[in-house]
Amino acid sequence: MAGQLLGAYFKAVIGSMLGASTTLLFPQQSKRINAMRDDAWYEWDEYVTMAGELHAKLGDLTLSAIGQTSVLQTLPLNKAAGFDTLEKIFGNFDALTRNVVRDVPAAESIRTIRFTRDQVVLESDTRLPPSLLTGMFRGFLLGFGKVVTTEQVERRGATVRFTLGFV
Repeated sequence: MAGQLLGAYFKAVIGSMLGASTTLLFPQQSKRINAMRDDAWYEWDEYVTMAGELHAKLGDLTLSAIGQTSVLQTLPLNKAAGFDTLEKIFGNFDALTRNVVRDVPAAESIRTIRFTRDQVVLESDTRLPPSLLTGMFRGFLLGFGKVVTTEQVERRGATVRFTLGFV
């Protein structure tokens, strides 16, 4: 099995991409999202495929904004699962990834490289659009009152490194 994502998170991210203005562009995806339950698990590969399809039409800026918004919407779920401080989230992002994605492929888990009072560095061999993940990281920081001041995304082969500075 290539991993499964809890429906509440799947719907928050992909559902946000399928706002009123884009539902007509993606009728099959809209129908699928509307049929999902928050408490059920769905295939990680389906999530990755849908995110890629929507990214191709919506672009990086829109996906980044959607990532941020979806994290802010699901932050209460993460807090209830014990990820209630920036230290718990970014200190070991792999733990958060594994809480949200059951049996996530090891390379696709998001790993914390460094977390300090004003910077976080993360890596993943992700198949997701990096702009979506950057938006999600921004959402976590914003959810705890931090503002991103610098952002860098570097790809080294299959690995994507995210560096965000914040105050």
